Amino acid sequence: TRIGASQATRAADLRGRLIVSLILSIPVMAISMVPALQLPGWQWLVAAMALPVATWGAWPFHKAAFGALRHGAFTMDTLVSLGVIAATAWSLWALIWGGAGHIGMRMTMELMPRHQGHAAHMYFESAAWVTTFLLAGRYAEARAKYRSGDALRALLELGAKEAVRVRLASPSGSTDAIDVLDDDGAPRSDAIRTEERIPIDELRTGDLLAVRPGEKIATDGVVVEGRSAVDASMLTGESVPVEVGVGDAVTGATVNTSGSLLVRATAVGEGTTLARIGAMVTAAQAGKAPVQRLADRISGVFVPAVLIVSAATFIAWLALGHPAQHAFMAAVAVLVIACPCALGLATPTALLVGSGRAAQLGVVIKGPEVLESTRALDTIVLDKTGTVTEGSMSLDAARDITVVSGEAVRDTTRVLTLAGAVEAASEHPVAAAIARAARNVEDGGGGPPRVWDFVSHEGRGVTGTVSLDGVERDVAVGRPAWLVERGIEVPAEADDAIAAAQSTGATAVVLAVDGAATAVLAVRDTVRPSSAAAIKRLRSLGVRPVLLTGDNARAAAHVAEQVGIAAEDVRADVLPGGKRDVVAELQQRGHVVGMVGDGVNDAAALAQAGTRGLGFAMGSGTDVAIEAADITLVRADLDAVVAAIRVSRATLRIIKQNLFWAFAYNVAAIPLAAAGLLNPMIAGAAMACSSVIVVTNSLRLRRAAR
Repeated sequence: TRIGASQATRAADLRGRLIVSLILSIPVMAISMVPALQLPGWQWLVAAMALPVATWGAWPFHKAAFGALRHGAFTMDTLVSLGVIAATAWSLWALIWGGAGHIGMRMTMELMPRHQGHAAHMYFESAAWVTTFLLAGRYAEARAKYRSGDALRALLELGAKEAVRVRLASPSGSTDAIDVLDDDGAPRSDAIRTEERIPIDELRTGDLLAVRPGEKIATDGVVVEGRSAVDASMLTGESVPVEVGVGDAVTGATVNTSGSLLVRATAVGEGTTLARIGAMVTAAQAGKAPVQRLADRISGVFVPAVLIVSAATFIAWLALGHPAQHAFMAAVAVLVIACPCALGLATPTALLVGSGRAAQLGVVIKGPEVLESTRALDTIVLDKTGTVTEGSMSLDAARDITVVSGEAVRDTTRVLTLAGAVEAASEHPVAAAIARAARNVEDGGGGPPRVWDFVSHEGRGVTGTVSLDGVERDVAVGRPAWLVERGIEVPAEADDAIAAAQSTGATAVVLAVDGAATAVLAVRDTVRPSSAAAIKRLRSLGVRPVLLTGDNARAAAHVAEQVGIAAEDVRADVLPGGKRDVVAELQQRGHVVGMVGDGVNDAAALAQAGTRGLGFAMGSGTDVAIEAADITLVRADLDAVVAAIRVSRATLRIIKQNLFWAFAYNVAAIPLAAAGLLNPMIAGAAMACSSVIVVTNSLRLRRAAR
């Protein structure tokens, strides 16, 4: 379904009703207020033009009011519908039975209801213009809802409409995967390729796609052949294309800028990154925030109260000896001017525009209540790897490996072969760096060695049995302290290598083979260029940054110093389960905590932050982290956190301004209407203007966080 289609359809319907109502209402008002235009029989002409406006033009209000009444509820539309029906019914009575239909009768339109000779006054112009003004307000609301989705629609329309699917066959004609693919999933050199251009809807998970330079990547996938640079700027805001090669993940709607790629689809349709962003933003716009639910509760009390005030106004005017038509019009004016349309628009329009602006800035907000959670946010916990740093850890075999002992390990190649074999099954960034380095070295063994009995020890390290050169080796890779706990002695030479690595901000792990520490591996990450500036901006917003990491204290302190985080705000050597405990501890101290992370081991902490604060997940992170978070940062950058907080706070500020205006308007206007100082038409115009002011104020959010 096209995003915003329902808002566009509703806006078009309201526009049609508004145009027809305006065309008919102008002569109705002109004839009613200018006696010179009141030719014989004018009142019947006015009735003929006003009735379509009060029925067909006002049908959206009548339909909504009757629908609510069937459920025993009163809404804003109840007041509008009652006001229009009452004014029209009175006017018809006056026209047919009250003497206003006599040929030659003249009438003038005044701000306050006054006695018109012996004939009852007609209020067709009030019914017509109340309807027209309200249609203008509702049309502005529908347009605002549609326009608030501009950023989201632009994002979702980035996707490719077609894809080039590649079918493989062996020289013998077989299409079985075993006959056409290598062990790593790449096409065999002798495979026969056939290309076909297909609509994007026909793509299936596992399909191979050919992507040439300048083409959009049709869907999320993994590169199985080729190297290129991918431009993801329209999706993430990053202006520099990212280099990708075999094994790298690519996102649908990004642009292949240079080399040709062969991509295996890993997600299609609603499972793609783009579709998930759309679903989350749509859900955020459709939901209700706590402040909006408060407005709904107020409206539930407000509408019956207005009905009572209107009835009391009618009775009071009669009791004071005023004519029935004056009493009736004062009561109708109360109904019309009290319609809390501005109150109803105050929160939804701000939420719609705010979440749309956030999407434009690369921030996907799961629900509207998230916007309000930023108001009290005073502490933000930043996971070091992948959040403050690039998250793409690397290991240089010549520089970062120190062999300390053991006959099983004679050189760095064998160190990487053994360590990489067990680390390949772990998704920890350190493990990924070691496994990647292992794949890049030549071992001459015909592929990675076989591993069994693999165990991942949460946040500490991994163990497994590796078969190398026909000999089975018990291998452990992990933190030095963890190896000591397992009874493995770490020699002084290894301690020196560990200290040297940590002093430069590297993460050091120890390889143990057959119960003996044999090598130290230092894995390095680089701080994101924007992190220091973003952390400075967080401080300016009154948010205290806390660095959280499973790394050692030396490496954590090195990174904290680079980005400007105080030493007392560094939490190092924290295991995955402990991250949640750190967030909970800060919350128990009375802080409202935001947590920014990207890995599976951050999911529990992200969820904990969401109980009294916010969880931010980097869009480049794992699915589990994204699902656990309240906000997804499509742009893997701490600046996106700053943008999220600024947009959210701006949205709250606009909501409060809107609510103040809506309440102030009603409090001031109802007494005037009850006193008979406002004609219902003028009341309708004032009420519609208040709605337009609220909508216009909300649209200011389109420039938020600039």
